Amino acid sequence: MRLSRKKKDVSTEQLILTTAYDLLASKGYANVGTREIAGKAGVALSQLNYYFKTKEKLYRAVIDMAVSRVIDALKKIFSQGKSRKENFSLLIDYCKDKINDDPKLMKLLLDFTVQAMWNRGIRIYIYGLFRELNILVQKYIIKDKIEQKTFKGVPVDYVAEIAIYGVFGMTLHVILGKKDPYELSTDALTNILFGDDPVPMRD
Repeated sequence: MRLSRKKKDVSTEQLILTTAYDLLASKGYANVGTREIAGKAGVALSQLNYYFKTKEKLYRAVIDMAVSRVIDALKKIFSQGKSRKENFSLLIDYCKDKINDDPKLMKLLLDFTVQAMWNRGIRIYIYGLFRELNILVQKYIIKDKIEQKTFKGVPVDYVAEIAIYGVFGMTLHVILGKKDPYELSTDALTNILFGDDPVPMRD
């Protein structure tokens, strides 16, 4: 039975996107072009251009895919935590697991974060990722109450940024050093922010 045109379009578009994701994660932004992506996906370059128009639009779609995976996973993880301190531990463990089980995702995000310094289009998307992460961290890790403005005397958005960049910095350090992520102590890292006091989650 022949597929409808709509199903064919969705399938081809998804194939191109997934291929681009894999190549970019494996080789890096600077080393991958649209012609290689099209060839690896088994489609004509004109088909790739039909769906994504430009290289930048394709790469933005790849960023969207990566960001959605991270945000959706963290929302699910944080909803299971019983305290702010536990949620921070879960964030650290999530990154450690990703380094170990899905290094492509972490490398992709780190690579695009670097590219964002020079590429304004990518910068907007990466800023959106960190903004979404900041809001999540404020809600599930930093704030005890919705209206809370500070954490230990520091504005909550600053603390959230420090927590996020600290965890991503740990990720970069492990990837560059080719270390075992599980050598890092989640408890020790969590206690940097929370000390030894578990703080109950708000209702």
